[in-house]
Amino acid sequence: MTPEAGQALFRAATERHKAQDFDAAIILYRQLLDAVAESAETLTYLASALRSAGRQPEAVEVYERLEPLAADRADFWFNRGNALNDIGRHADASDCYTRALEMEPDNATVISNQAIALAKLGREDEAIVLYRRALELDPGQKLAAHNLANLLSDRGELEEAAALLRLIVSKWPELAEGHYNLGHVLLKLGDYANGFSEYEWRWDTPGFFKKPDYKGIPVWTGEPFSGRKLIVHSEQGLGDTIQFAKLLGLAKSLGGDIVFHVPEKLEALLRTLPFDIEVTGQHSASGGDLQIPLMSLMHRLKLTPGSIPVMWSHLAANAENVAHWRQRLHLDGQVKTIGFVWQGNPNSPAERGRSLKSAENLAPFAALPGTRLLALQKLDSDDLEQAETPSGWRVKGLSFTMEHPGPDMDGGPDAFLDTSAIMSALDLVVTVCTAPLHLAGALGRPAIALLRSAPDWRWMMKGEDTPWYPTMTLCRQKQGEDYVPVIARAVEKAREILTRSSA
Repeated sequence: MTPEAGQALFRAATERHKAQDFDAAIILYRQLLDAVAESAETLTYLASALRSAGRQPEAVEVYERLEPLAADRADFWFNRGNALNDIGRHADASDCYTRALEMEPDNATVISNQAIALAKLGREDEAIVLYRRALELDPGQKLAAHNLANLLSDRGELEEAAALLRLIVSKWPELAEGHYNLGHVLLKLGDYANGFSEYEWRWDTPGFFKKPDYKGIPVWTGEPFSGRKLIVHSEQGLGDTIQFAKLLGLAKSLGGDIVFHVPEKLEALLRTLPFDIEVTGQHSASGGDLQIPLMSLMHRLKLTPGSIPVMWSHLAANAENVAHWRQRLHLDGQVKTIGFVWQGNPNSPAERGRSLKSAENLAPFAALPGTRLLALQKLDSDDLEQAETPSGWRVKGLSFTMEHPGPDMDGGPDAFLDTSAIMSALDLVVTVCTAPLHLAGALGRPAIALLRSAPDWRWMMKGEDTPWYPTMTLCRQKQGEDYVPVIARAVEKAREILTRSSA
């Protein structure tokens, strides 16, 4: 290929690149590399196009080819680090950023990306120092400011996180994530008025759940709606739906009819709500005059922690199902029985730090005298083994006996019908922050929540009780703790609760 033809091919590739036709640009870059000697410029552009096209592993391979030609350039190490971060190789990415910073020690963007890699590696203290350094060098580092605020929030340093997030949304008022995360921090602090106002930005946050399309039905703003029908549509997780469903009675008191759109799997359970409303798993935009997302009710009703409805329970298990499980599991009240859930959905964005490693972490509860331990965790048959227990099953591989209702528990299309029945026959439920915790609270069952040191906003940051569920006790990690001391405290709380119930 002549030099002129090579230049023409390169121009054609970069034109496709600028037009965001990345696949076409990649083909042209590769044709050029096949026809002439490899150049740092062409490899750099090819790697950039691959990253933009979402072909991250291929981009990493190209950066490996590029190293002999560009190892003396800080931008090469920076971009290579970014590509490695893309595919989860955070330690290797950190090494690349270190090389880049040896050449450009005051590059705020590289420092900020190094902090991202270190945070992914669990080195939050170092990441915080680097984010602060990046902001000293360049106060306009939006990503550094936002990530720093989130790290501070995760560590429970809420006042500083709130101040930083307020600064962020004042400088970048269009940044939906800033408003959304400010909402989370304010809610943790108990500032529900401002927190839920900022939480309304959730729908504009990249990666958030898709907002249901109700085809032009106006959003309810909290005014009385006598003679009209309000569609309240559930959102986010099953636990969120169970928790916020208790607000529907307050909404109903403002006027007309309410139809509650829920996931089909929750329809049977939520039809036990003690309110004169329609509950349906069949969603339709017709037949409603107004609509609102379920978790916007707090904002529209202007509720605070002190004005959340005080209800001992707002859901109920089917009586026949309760009787069935009482008999099947021999839950006759003669022996105290505790139910356990130790893991949430591993794919949930809330999963980080909330679950126990395994049921073995719950072994200290086996020291409670005269007490049966029963898993409420939904498990596959491979995780169970046959045993001389009332159900014939126990959790496999534990140093103590934790019974299990069997692999058919909640085996149908409806969620939690068996779990709610079993919970209603137990003396206590102990669970991490996941949907069954909300179910236990909604059923009015005595429950202990095992919470990480920086829990989800709904539990706030202090105290053993919660305005959402009067029968629940919160056992919190202290900063720097794992779950071992939390479980030890929970065992003593369980002893108190069971002793009280026997009196």
